[in-house]
Amino acid sequence: MRIRELDGLRGVAVLAVVGEHYFNWAPFTLFRYGWLGVDLFFILSGFLITSILLELRSSEHYFRVFYARRALRIFPPYYLALILYLTTSAAMGLNVPWRFWLQYFFYYTSLYVGQPDFGQGAFIGFPEILIYGLVVLWSLSVEEIYYTIWAPIVRFTSQRSFSLLLFGMILLAPALRIYFHTPASPEVYTFYCRMDGLAYGSAIALLVSFRRINPDHWLTKSRFISRAGWIVAPTTLAYWVIAGPTTSSVLSSSLGISLADVSFALITLALIGQSGSNKIWVRFFRHKALRSVGMVSYTMYLCHYPLYSVSRSIIQRIHWDHRILVLLTDLVALLLTFTVSYSMWYLVESRILHWKDRIVPSPHPSQTNTAITLNPHTD
Repeated sequence: MRIRELDGLRGVAVLAVVGEHYFNWAPFTLFRYGWLGVDLFFILSGFLITSILLELRSSEHYFRVFYARRALRIFPPYYLALILYLTTSAAMGLNVPWRFWLQYFFYYTSLYVGQPDFGQGAFIGFPEILIYGLVVLWSLSVEEIYYTIWAPIVRFTSQRSFSLLLFGMILLAPALRIYFHTPASPEVYTFYCRMDGLAYGSAIALLVSFRRINPDHWLTKSRFISRAGWIVAPTTLAYWVIAGPTTSSVLSSSLGISLADVSFALITLALIGQSGSNKIWVRFFRHKALRSVGMVSYTMYLCHYPLYSVSRSIIQRIHWDHRILVLLTDLVALLLTFTVSYSMWYLVESRILHWKDRIVPSPHPSQTNTAITLNPHTD
């Protein structure tokens, strides 16, 4: 079985990001905080990846199975997008050095504070559609680096050792966000400064594993975590309402993001514990429509921002009231995003996933698939 509520939670994450890019002009809404949806992605990804690695730990073909399944899940939509961007660049006669493209092809943009050359003229002369398409790829770099280094850590270290490592990552990331911070907050695009979200997700996987081994002892911890959630979540909400939806201050970049990560981690853990419950808030995340969005969230994340540029180029030819055109641009972009995302899923992604399960079957399908459904950063 799968934890269907986490499918819905992933749907919330991608809708938050899309909402921030499309509707952040809307007053009295939470759309301007939608960029925090990326942190929710990190936590869900850290949870799933660590859950899979823990189940594969004793497998004879640990690395082959894990990396092959990751590549077949992540690479096709990602490299299809990059090839489209590279082709567009060449067709427009842009003189872009190969070192620029290599950082995207090999997922290392987030190794630099603020992405390589970002803000230093790297995108001068680029059409808007390329800029919008490339600037969202930093988060995939963060995750891919984590997948690469985390697999050998889980395989070759004791549970105690990588638990301590997770604790160190959770402490180090906000400290680095303070160290590298400037008003432009380039640190928020950097692996070292955002690895705590993934570490929180991995910590959840360890707790869930512990629950299966010692369910009686888990009951006490579960009550403590539940009480912590009732304190941390309102505190986080109050902080961001007061601070505003920006990381320009060092406090928001460090403490604010950390509070959001802890809150998202507690919500994720609560949904895992309450999976299948008839409670209204749990049923909300289990709703079929929301889970469906979670299913296509990978492609939706990749394509939504450049499609906004496409929509704007279409709508700007209409001479209507500016406010109507802004709303119309967003609605057309939303329609394009859903059309492309679901088309890609049914015509390409689902077929590749079916093929993946045949050529690289998981040694423990009934267990490794209990985490979340297949989507942007999942199995």
